[in-house]
Amino acid sequence: MKKAITTVRRARPSRRTVFAGGVAMIAALAGCASGGSSGTSSAAQACAHPSETGAPILSTLTGARRGQTATLICQAKSETSFTWIDSVVAPTTAAAMIKEFQQQYGLSFKLNYNRLTSGELSTEIQQQVTASKINTDFFGTASPELFSELKDGNALLHYMSPESSNYTYAAKYVSEDPGYWIAPVAYAFGIVVNPAVYSKPLTSWSDLSNPALKGKVDMPNVAANEGSLYWYYGLQSKLPKSVFQGWAANDPKTSSGSSAQEAQKVAEQQIAVSVTAGFRVSQTVAQTKVPLKVYYPSQGTVLDGQTYGILANSPSPAIAELFDDFLLSKTGQQIYVDKEGIASFYPGVNPPSADLAYQPAISDMSIIPLNTDNVSSSELTNARNDWKSIFSQ
Repeated sequence: MKKAITTVRRARPSRRTVFAGGVAMIAALAGCASGGSSGTSSAAQACAHPSETGAPILSTLTGARRGQTATLICQAKSETSFTWIDSVVAPTTAAAMIKEFQQQYGLSFKLNYNRLTSGELSTEIQQQVTASKINTDFFGTASPELFSELKDGNALLHYMSPESSNYTYAAKYVSEDPGYWIAPVAYAFGIVVNPAVYSKPLTSWSDLSNPALKGKVDMPNVAANEGSLYWYYGLQSKLPKSVFQGWAANDPKTSSGSSAQEAQKVAEQQIAVSVTAGFRVSQTVAQTKVPLKVYYPSQGTVLDGQTYGILANSPSPAIAELFDDFLLSKTGQQIYVDKEGIASFYPGVNPPSADLAYQPAISDMSIIPLNTDNVSSSELTNARNDWKSIFSQ
């Protein structure tokens, strides 16, 4: 039975007023059921004979986890489709992951997959929740605010994946709320440069103040984008204000918001430098054959966690819970990073060596620790206003 959404406040200060057009409406909406309990989903159809279920994955499991997985597989066999939307994973990567997932879990279903920008994805989820017409099962994006508001509005399914324990240390860098969301992978803003246009190394954030780069740099949209704002907030703790003023003196342009588009612009020499997610550069270099470089300055950078959750009232909750297990597993993570070149928090899982030049393993990067759950609304508002003042936005 559907329940009216209740607003459950968390201990940390609310950030609802920070992001224009954000997800504050979610907690006030009615018509979304609260999530199921840890283990098997209360929304999944009953399964009469889970002990008779067969799947390759079951031969690797024992005890309670084997029983839980067998029950979910039995339930999932009655679900005919699975809808997944994501702001990182390419369609070809999604297809490879689903193929392996179906083989391991003995399932056959239709995949409905769509890759959207973070903003588009957030809007889509908001609209589904607002209309009480949930057609998405599983989704991933780097937006701590979205996940927080969805949880506050009882719009997330509660499922504690047994694989969650592999990501406990990630909370030092990204938002994690096991049972509701996990960020198994993360990306960092680096300095993407075309050496044919600008050949000097960019090993310090202050290097972006070089007058030779005037009018040739794209900067993240800190005034409007959540991930960019956290990046700037983290850098403020390491850099004096004069560094950012030096950037502003070079009249930078505002990024398109798409790391793939930004890497393409650098490859095509539309700009010399873009501050954007470095992992995307591996794909651009492979496609264009332009030898781009990515620098991660010595002062450090901030990680944006690509976070995953399941919507309450998911049409296919059993498939969604099993896929959550698969995505968070070593096998799922290895496919993810092999295809995308992104960094994983799963111990020992790293991208191919050729991709490490664009985003190294997390353990090899200089990271500014920043758990976004501990950042208050006033701190973020101050950071955003400070950026707007410096860059006259």
